Amino acid sequence: MEILEALPTGVMLADSSGSVVYANGTALGYLGIDEKGLEDINVDGLTERDSARKETLMRTRGNDRITIRLSQAPLAGGGSVVFLTDISEIHQLQKEILKMDKLASVGELTSGIAHEIRNPLAGIKTTAQALNEELPPNDHRKAYVSRIIMEIDRLNKLLLTFFDFARPRELSIHSCDLKKIIENAVYMIKDSARESRVQVIEFYPPKKVQLRADPSLMQQVLMNIFLNAIQAMDSGGRMEIHLNDRDDHVEITVADTGKGIPENVRGRIFDPFFTTKPKGIGLGLSISYRIVKMHSGIITFVSGPGGTTFVVTLPKDPVGAG
Repeated sequence: MEILEALPTGVMLADSSGSVVYANGTALGYLGIDEKGLEDINVDGLTERDSARKETLMRTRGNDRITIRLSQAPLAGGGSVVFLTDISEIHQLQKEILKMDKLASVGELTSGIAHEIRNPLAGIKTTAQALNEELPPNDHRKAYVSRIIMEIDRLNKLLLTFFDFARPRELSIHSCDLKKIIENAVYMIKDSARESRVQVIEFYPPKKVQLRADPSLMQQVLMNIFLNAIQAMDSGGRMEIHLNDRDDHVEITVADTGKGIPENVRGRIFDPFFTTKPKGIGLGLSISYRIVKMHSGIITFVSGPGGTTFVVTLPKDPVGAG
């Protein structure tokens, strides 16, 4: 049994009725129980009896929500053995691949629609400008035409956002000071923070943090995260920004004291065109997600009633960077 206890894979032994008679420490940890809790477990309830593969996915009952694969095999003397393997990384990788495929598909569709809208919009603007020039200076109708031109310009800015999502430009990778990138992003959102009564606090390590990245795109990522944090604090609050140097990678943590992201939508916040804001279009975090992935990094978050914390993790030298 000492060998089974030392295995990183969970192992359970069951009798012919499916009742578990033994589970090693790894299996108990995955199931979130102690040895006494084995009395309530039957392996036939964990694995599908009629399944030829004898595999299923489950979530543990502990605080760590990991994905486990269960594989059952019969024993010669009766009963069976069940192996529990943590496949959280594989499961997460599959989700990441599906998300990137989804972003690419939506990007192609968005690009086509944006082009179809932009061409006639340009014609409308040209006509409106010509009409505006023909009207006498004191004609009250000039105000209407000016409004049309202003709204066309607003739509054009919106279309540019669509193009940024559909076809993000190629990375311009070079060595840069990450503290300066963060400071520039903070400067760009300081007016929004002041208007929303949000205090911005920055924490930096004593030494300079260098990494290879596209500073313009990384600033865009941070501005999107900062603005989301500010907008989550309707009645004011505090946003903390922490930069941490972790040997071969860096972490940027952005924590707010807002109302948090509702649990039922947390799995969708990086989806294109998904937003909980009345005036939002739902592309900011989708664009940020893609840019971070282009840098071989990851972006994660945790959220609750006391606020939300985003963590952007970036390698100091992204794979494939020229």
